[in-house]
Amino acid sequence: MKMKINDVVSSEIKDLEDSLIKSITSDIGLATEVAAHLVNSGGKRLRPLICILTAKAFGYAGKELIQLASAIELLHTATLIHDDVVDESTSRRGKESIHRKWDNAHGVLVGDFVYSKAFQLMAGLKNSQIIKILADSTNIISEGEVLQLSLKSKGLISEDDYFEIIGRKTAELFKASSKSAAVLSEASLEEVESAGDFAYSLGIAFQIQDDLLDYFGNEKATGKKIGKDFQEGKITLPLLRAIQLASKKNKETILKLMQTKNASDLPQVIEIIKSTGALNGVQKTHDSYIDNCLTKLTLFPDSIYKTQLMSIVRDIKVREA
Repeated sequence: MKMKINDVVSSEIKDLEDSLIKSITSDIGLATEVAAHLVNSGGKRLRPLICILTAKAFGYAGKELIQLASAIELLHTATLIHDDVVDESTSRRGKESIHRKWDNAHGVLVGDFVYSKAFQLMAGLKNSQIIKILADSTNIISEGEVLQLSLKSKGLISEDDYFEIIGRKTAELFKASSKSAAVLSEASLEEVESAGDFAYSLGIAFQIQDDLLDYFGNEKATGKKIGKDFQEGKITLPLLRAIQLASKKNKETILKLMQTKNASDLPQVIEIIKSTGALNGVQKTHDSYIDNCLTKLTLFPDSIYKTQLMSIVRDIKVREA
């Protein structure tokens, strides 16, 4: 019987959930209520899970791991809240987004509240190198948000722009999750760098797969409405590659439909993407990052935790959700 990933760190995951609830509890009831709307909405906890498994793989047995993992999940949550305000998203994890349920002011301020809770946890960590890793990553993620916003008026972004954005907005926190855990575990410099490289590649692969699922995912399996990126006018890798390969007429059609953002036009865009053969190239790019993840993991000590990290990589490769 295949072991579930969380089984090997089930007690740590329970401690993480308890820590998150405690962390977002405030004397201001509304702050607790709004933050809990997203924190308790059943996210995958992938970043703190990577943090926990990395630390365990390098032999960490101290008391700061849950504190670190909680800070990472709260940083992620805060970025999601602010993301939804900027993108005017109507839903998140199958629930109304915070700014939709309340308003933009609540989204911005509660995002700040969750950020501040993450930094309170970070401030309690003894190793200043870990604090610097997380602080630097928070800055890089914020710059990614600004970059994406600044390119919105550009219309068709370049592939370099795309990878710069997802590197900052998605892969950076994956990298910080594993790298900070390796530092916490007093791993060697080579192991710390390998942990960061492993998780960065994983983050890129995760986002490419997410972008594919936005057009070709199974809504029942993912719990996500197909075409969210399209309706927000986001140009992602499947669309970029399709535009590169499409006929002049189909390219003009895609660009026109991306401007109008009508949900009824999504099937036409999907058919054009399929017709160009772009999916094969996108999948090859995705697989190259998966291969790099597995290569970097060879430098981790052999353990059940390393095995579970490898399972995460393989699950992302074939995931439907």
